[in-house]
Amino acid sequence: VGARVGFERVGARVGFERVGARVGFERVGARVVAVLRLLAFGALKKGSPQPRLKMGESIYQAYEDEIECLQEEIKILEQKAKETQIYSQEFLKTMHLQKEMFGVQNPESWKYSTTDLKAQIEQTESQIALLTQLTGIGFSQHTVTTVSEGNNKTKQCRLSGCSHSLHFELEFELTEIQTEKDVITTVTDLNIILELNDVYNLNTFISRTEERKNLLMFFRTFSIFAKWYEYRQVTFRHFKEKYPQVVRLPEGSSGEYMVLKCSKLPGIELKIFWKILVSEEGVVTPVLDLLTKIPTEALYFDTEKIMDSAPNSFRCLLRLHGIEAAIECLIELCIEA
Repeated sequence: VGARVGFERVGARVGFERVGARVGFERVGARVVAVLRLLAFGALKKGSPQPRLKMGESIYQAYEDEIECLQEEIKILEQKAKETQIYSQEFLKTMHLQKEMFGVQNPESWKYSTTDLKAQIEQTESQIALLTQLTGIGFSQHTVTTVSEGNNKTKQCRLSGCSHSLHFELEFELTEIQTEKDVITTVTDLNIILELNDVYNLNTFISRTEERKNLLMFFRTFSIFAKWYEYRQVTFRHFKEKYPQVVRLPEGSSGEYMVLKCSKLPGIELKIFWKILVSEEGVVTPVLDLLTKIPTEALYFDTEKIMDSAPNSFRCLLRLHGIEAAIECLIELCIEA
């Protein structure tokens, strides 16, 4: 459609240039006729006594200047007309090549409905949005370079996108082998680039995935990991904004732990660790744990070993109330203590 509209605009431009050249020649022709009439009038007056003294030398010089200007303008218009003709020939040649490229033999097939095209674009965009919502993965850039060797075809692909708030970039090769019945496609090379470089378990999984060249396992596992990663960020940020005097995030909201400080009991801190473990097989498991920090002199007063049983009690809270409610209970305990 863009090519068809472009052809129409270029065709209109060529038509306007032709009309402009014709009008320019007509304008110059009218001026030439006017000058010739003046010269003829001057020639008729030659027989009268002292014609050059009456008309003066300057008027003949003006005629000659006008003629020179008209000649220059004619040259310019002839050049423009020549360029317009060349441009028209190139336009027709390009249009013919485009028709052959798209295999269009019937000019009527160039006519598309703008409404139908808009409907198709909207339908495609809605399908992409639905796919992104279901999988949690969106693609922003994709480039493919194809290399053919006999019956085999190799595609070098570069793919960029994001899952939730984590960006990724893939470089991989697809080899297509033509058989008698079907085409077999295999991934022969895979390179995964992530913006996260400090997650040990994830890096181990990525290395294993690159060795196996398993794109499907990467997308499935990375989508689940990114979902948990974003959920941890949002949760840490929420409690930091709600309880700024109690909650500390030494590594920021993207860190793996948060610190709860007891304002009424100096020296006592609770550290909530929230790790996202990824196995080599692509299994994602969130693990939360609690560590306590208490001064040595205060341990003598903990006769019931409350601090020792705190991690088990926190895990029970997680099973009963969930992550956010369990953290909320600990924060309220630090405020009331």
